Amino acid sequence: MIHAYNEQFLDIIQRKVSAMFELAVLEEHIEIDAFAQKFASSSVGHALEVADPVYALGKSANELLALISDNEPLDIETSSYASPEYWVGWVLAYAQWHFNKPYAAIISAIPCSKILDNYFPYHEMDIMHSMDLIAKYLRPVCPLKIIRQARGFSQSQLANLSNVPLRTIKAYEQGTVDIAKAQAETLYALAQTLNCTIEELIQ
Repeated sequence: MIHAYNEQFLDIIQRKVSAMFELAVLEEHIEIDAFAQKFASSSVGHALEVADPVYALGKSANELLALISDNEPLDIETSSYASPEYWVGWVLAYAQWHFNKPYAAIISAIPCSKILDNYFPYHEMDIMHSMDLIAKYLRPVCPLKIIRQARGFSQSQLANLSNVPLRTIKAYEQGTVDIAKAQAETLYALAQTLNCTIEELIQ
């Protein structure tokens, strides 16, 4: 997997993003998802996505937060709560580096409030468990599920009408089995039942 930037910057950026989230939520009383949106769309967020040294190395978390909020920097340099909000920033920064996706794409798939909901027990686990959680939300929705739902079929109804086993349909929709590798007759049966093309099922 190609990561967003050189790993030598990762710890620095994680600490700054974490401190910004903690200060924004606990000191400036900004709701976590509202701050995440502001951060992701800001020049600061975009710069940290590529480890721009002016932002990653040249400014403190407090200064970066002030740029995002368009305020004067807080009197405190950083907080020391080691809070759940700090952990959210830590996980978000790692996910951006790990998956090489914009912050906006990550928080669109899984809002920071949802990450925060998983503080227990994930904060005690290796961070890769958090990446596995986020990966589930980043995984694109299977076209079969979208088309099936648009036609108003349940999985069971589709299985009965197409003669494709229910467990097979579930596996395709959950992404545990790649529908693009399905047998031709299975794809044909699904396409006929859903009144769509095979290409639409595997795109």
